[in-house]
Amino acid sequence: MAGVPQLQDANCGPVRRESRKRHATRRLSSLFLAATLGVVAQSAHAELYYLIVGGIGGEAKYQEQFDKEVASLASVARKSTGDARVTVLQGEKATREAVEKSFASLATKVKPADSFALFLVGHGSYDGEAYKLNLPGPDIDGDGLAKLLKSVPARQQLVVNATSASGAILEKWAGDGRTLITATKSGMERNATRFADHWAKALADGSADINKNGVITAQEAFDYASREVADSFKKAGTLATEHPQLAGGTAARFTVARLGGQAAPATPELAALNAEKDGLDDEIEALRARRAGMANDEYLNQLQALLVKLADVQAKIDAAQGGDRPTNPREEQPAAKQPPETLEGLLDQVQRSRQPEEPPK
Repeated sequence: MAGVPQLQDANCGPVRRESRKRHATRRLSSLFLAATLGVVAQSAHAELYYLIVGGIGGEAKYQEQFDKEVASLASVARKSTGDARVTVLQGEKATREAVEKSFASLATKVKPADSFALFLVGHGSYDGEAYKLNLPGPDIDGDGLAKLLKSVPARQQLVVNATSASGAILEKWAGDGRTLITATKSGMERNATRFADHWAKALADGSADINKNGVITAQEAFDYASREVADSFKKAGTLATEHPQLAGGTAARFTVARLGGQAAPATPELAALNAEKDGLDDEIEALRARRAGMANDEYLNQLQALLVKLADVQAKIDAAQGGDRPTNPREEQPAAKQPPETLEGLLDQVQRSRQPEEPPK
């Protein structure tokens, strides 16, 4: 069949004409799933919730250090997402009961399409079996915090545990859609850490914004803070007592700060648009849950319609917020970390894939 292009499959070699439609359908299904998890998920991150917990210092110098770090983190968080979505617990108010109540409140407010970031600052401990965050009164242990994290419905979560011995939680707190960042590589690194201070600077310092797009991702902040921690030990000529770690696959897509980006004030129009977007997000999630029992064409038809509606609503939200967000959410992230196709390109591929194939020559 001269002149007929052949698709190349990495595992099976050339794909014959009789299987081209089936191959294309499978590819489009995969691409739309990537769009749902990637491009659409990013546009749905209009709401980012922060919970910042600063434990007790024990000594005046540590309490001063922790209070300063918490204040810096809170300042950047409020500039990025607004006061209403930032919860701060520190010092004597950061009790286990207060932490549990804060999570209970978040569990009722946060939607699956939202993002959630937890920052822990202070002293951590590890006895070889259990990690604990030192708080006024009863401490809270790693298993308790893991359960609380599961109670927050946000599909995208970031946990930055900047305490000593924080590396002990890397495996136990792992979860789908969750990025974990710790100040230490294990529970055996028990000295007071420097990571939180450098992380806070990373969020406020434009030098951490590697691609100069006005936002700082968790990956950029981690790279910056880790480098600064290592350099601080080298300059002091001392052995490093902490080795920051990152686990999870969403760090390059998780925006933790907008440089100079004060959140737009809420308006009735914006509230209505966000409510409409939340409804569409829920419909997409429900459609994904029904995927296994649907024919490909039916699934793609319904997903395409929802994606088009969501893109239209998101454009209206961007306009209502004064255009301070990129029209294409992928512009906020390093291109290499995003699905290669744009939403417009995916929709175009669907239309072309449904055109009758030319008869064999």
